[in-house]
Amino acid sequence: MESSDDEHAMESDTETESDLISGLPEDILQKILSCVWIRTVVRMRRVSRKWMELCESLQFIRLDYRDFEHWKVEKFTRFVNNLLLVRRKLDLHTFQLHWNPHGPLNCNDVRMWIGYAVKHNVKVLDVKLCLYDKTVLPPAIFTCRSLQELNLQWGNAPYRDYDHTGLVLPDIINLPSLKKLTLRDVEVDELSLNRFIARSPGLEDLNLIDSAMRLDLIASKALKRLTLDGFLGECDGFTIAAPHLIGFECTGCSLEAISWRDQPSLESARIDTCGYSFDCESKFTGVLKYAKKLALFGSDIKVMLEKELPTCSAFESLTTLEIGEWFLTEDLYVVLRFLQLSPRLEELTLMHRPLDEGAEIDCMPIDGMTFRCPLLESVVIQCSEGDGGIDKLLSVLVVNGISLDNINIAFYDEIEKRDRAERIRADEERSKELRIFEKRVKRNPEWREYDPYAMSESDSKQSDDGFSDASDDY
Repeated sequence: MESSDDEHAMESDTETESDLISGLPEDILQKILSCVWIRTVVRMRRVSRKWMELCESLQFIRLDYRDFEHWKVEKFTRFVNNLLLVRRKLDLHTFQLHWNPHGPLNCNDVRMWIGYAVKHNVKVLDVKLCLYDKTVLPPAIFTCRSLQELNLQWGNAPYRDYDHTGLVLPDIINLPSLKKLTLRDVEVDELSLNRFIARSPGLEDLNLIDSAMRLDLIASKALKRLTLDGFLGECDGFTIAAPHLIGFECTGCSLEAISWRDQPSLESARIDTCGYSFDCESKFTGVLKYAKKLALFGSDIKVMLEKELPTCSAFESLTTLEIGEWFLTEDLYVVLRFLQLSPRLEELTLMHRPLDEGAEIDCMPIDGMTFRCPLLESVVIQCSEGDGGIDKLLSVLVVNGISLDNINIAFYDEIEKRDRAERIRADEERSKELRIFEKRVKRNPEWREYDPYAMSESDSKQSDDGFSDASDDY
């Protein structure tokens, strides 16, 4: 048997020998366990009576399909059932379930696990699925008084339901402790949103992803962060009345669809629009002028800025700016005017896109425009390899005092390859760790625990989930 720190820890007689970790306060130990693979936690029950009690009092249950990639759905289901069965009757802080789209879970099992979490006063409920078999989300979730953070991403409404594109919220919503809400592929109307806001007075963080928004007004005096990331169907427009909002992200609608009432003073905003014009009379830059970080993309963003920047006051707090997604090399007015108004800017990212074939541009003149950004130390120009006019863009920056050493040109293909390579590297590293773990379990049969309370008669005759001593588990 090979020797390792982990194996020595498992083999030591902690009934009689003390260890540094066991002496830590229980809340810190629970935090440590929350960062450990749940399969490892199950086997740590063998270390000592103290560890058994600790592992059976888990406050954080995190289930990620990547940690069970070689398991069948039935085996994973049995593992979770056993895990909850041996757990002591204590409150639960976090229940997280992220499941693989290639092997759908039985939704009855999912509802049972969620019911367990709700019954044990869960504070953070985070469930991502590829498929759910009902149109209406489980009502029990939305009356859980202990819930502080809710993340539901369960896919579209069932295919057989022709009346709904997204999942539907229940009629009764009462989450008095809720602070953060994330919903994906859900139909949200003004009535249901008002129920959340009225019954969740502390709701500060609202995230709607690829959802069907059927509302005209988002009004809350408590809301601090709002994310609208994609829409199911068309977005007809909405008004935001959230005077204390400090963070705003919006993707996938036209800029004209967004209007403001009780304008907030945003600290950060990321807006990526899909429109082509902006005819509104309201001053959109009024909500941006105190921001520290801005990311602004889209043709209608450009039109709005061309209209408002000439008379706009300085962005005195702005330190990070990402801007573009249009033909920058021939249409630089917005960028130069923004730089004129950003004396404290430290980081700048410019995203250049070539013109579509046959398209024309209507540029504002830039003759004589200069800027001074003494704190600007990093400029990244993103473009496609072979794009013309990048030298002109570089010249404009250098003439205004930006050193070439501080300018980096990044090609979109290279960025995509680098991101893909990083994802592959992370997946391979995780798979490698999983293989090492499973080999170690095979070499150490004493790590497998027999627990008559955690297995059925049939379980004892087949591969189990870390609660039995079956030899063909892995």
